[in-house]
Formats: sequence, structure tokens, C-alpha cells
Amino acid sequence: HKLICDSKKVDLAKKEFNLLYLLMTIPGKVFSRQEIIKEVWDDTVVGDRTIDVHVRKIREKIGNKYIKTIKGVGYKFDI
Repeated sequence: HKLICDSKKVDLAKKEFNLLYLLMTIPGKVFSRQEIIKEVWDDTVVGDRTIDVHVRKIREKIGNKYIKTIKGVGYKFDI
């Protein structure tokens, strides 16, 4: 999957794209880890670190300013 960020083409893995898409559906909404697992991993058993790793990879590709960590709760997308 590809997207354009700051006029640059960015390649994302399928799960990275799905996670970013979920967060972008409602900018500013904090998605809990449980919501993310349900929507992106279809309730597949994954560890908390799995989400963290995917978020880190997305941040490496698009920058740190878009996805915010809400400690103890989850993640949100900010414009």
C-alpha cells in the first residue's frame, strides 16, 4: 500500500496501512488497544508490543507528528 505524505510517496505494509487508516477514520479519537486489535487484527491474539512496533514503523515512515500515544489508553491521529 502507498500513500502520499508531505509530497513523498510512502510504502506501507498491509497491517501498517490498516492501522493508519483506522486511526485516520476519526482524527482526534483515541483508539484503545482492544479496538485496534479488533479492527486491524480481527481479534487475532497479538501482544501489546505488536501494536507498538507497527506504530513505530509507521512513525519512521511518515514522521512523529501524526500519531500520538495516549499513555495507558491507546493511540490517536492528529492533523
